[in-house]
Amino acid sequence: MKITMVGLMVASLGMGSAALSAGNPNPDITRQELQNFDNFLDTHPAIDSELTKNPRLIEDPVWVSAHPELKTFMSTHPGVREEMKETPRFFMHREEQFDKSGRDESLRELAHLDVFLDTHPGIEKEMRKNPSLANNPEFISKHPEFSEFLTKHPAVRADLKENPKAFMHRESELERIEKIEARERERNERLNERREHKAAVTDAQKAARRAKTTV
Repeated sequence: MKITMVGLMVASLGMGSAALSAGNPNPDITRQELQNFDNFLDTHPAIDSELTKNPRLIEDPVWVSAHPELKTFMSTHPGVREEMKETPRFFMHREEQFDKSGRDESLRELAHLDVFLDTHPGIEKEMRKNPSLANNPEFISKHPEFSEFLTKHPAVRADLKENPKAFMHRESELERIEKIEARERERNERLNERREHKAAVTDAQKAARRAKTTV
């Protein structure tokens, strides 16, 4: 179900009277907590799939222990941990809504960064090795074009500040998909060229045969 960004922010803040109603069993959930958890799940699809099917797995110590990266995330994000423990199914539902509503915007942000890095291979190489450089004032000051880009794209800057490794991973995935699509387009173009060439040769041969028969 698609919801607007304005609607999402109102729902996420949960400060109105509607948030206090029975329809919202956990009015303390914040947009930042949803963003943090969404970033984590984006880079851990297996955990995402299991929790989506059964949110109460988060209450199972054995299951959590089997996923040390989730355990580490929860220990460093106590807000998410508490919300998941209080109302796991509701929190996962809100995370799904957040993911769906922000997907188009996130893709635009990734596309902006992808275009910039494509035209600045030096910066791309360094950030691939160390995504945290996106938050390093010294690194940014040495690359004024990157500083200007972040100023013009505050949403990208915010995502890189929150979780540079996860955002760069998603940008890499976008680039990988774009390369696959480009190769597919090239393959289709070559196939079309061959078909057109074959059709032209066939037409020429038919024309030649018709010319012989009329002589």
